[in-house]
Amino acid sequence: MEVRQGPVKPVEEGEIITDENVYDRPDETMGFFPSQIVADLVVSAILLAIVVALSYLVPAPLTEPMDLSTDTYVPRPEWFFMFYDQMLMFFPGFAFIPFGGIVIPTLVVIVFFAVPWLDNEPGHSSVKRPFMGVIAFLVILTVIINMLLAIIRILNFPGGSP
Repeated sequence: MEVRQGPVKPVEEGEIITDENVYDRPDETMGFFPSQIVADLVVSAILLAIVVALSYLVPAPLTEPMDLSTDTYVPRPEWFFMFYDQMLMFFPGFAFIPFGGIVIPTLVVIVFFAVPWLDNEPGHSSVKRPFMGVIAFLVILTVIINMLLAIIRILNFPGGSP
């Protein structure tokens, strides 16, 4: 590694800054437009083509049409809402559903927004910030436990498969 002594030499007349030598001259920057825009468009087009090809080659399975006359159908949430649905199971009764479905998630969002003010540690080391580590661990643990409980509940239900 080269250790630089003294100030950076200015760009000389006629010197061209390229991708290879831009880091030799930190006072000169590369333009954002159009090179970065073109790179982003190319990657986005490739990803879009992959998604379109996958949706054509591996179509989503469709089930039978909805039967309005049945009373045995039990609606189940999508997999990304299973932990939220399981949280409603902890609050039985009509009166407690708004508490489990609105109040507690709102309090969690408020705590997430308040975390920067609650944890005012100047460093970014996770060793020096145990409060943030505990908050993150508890959130992840709560989501995983609720997800597992919801999957177990659905699997134990007659005719249930997640």
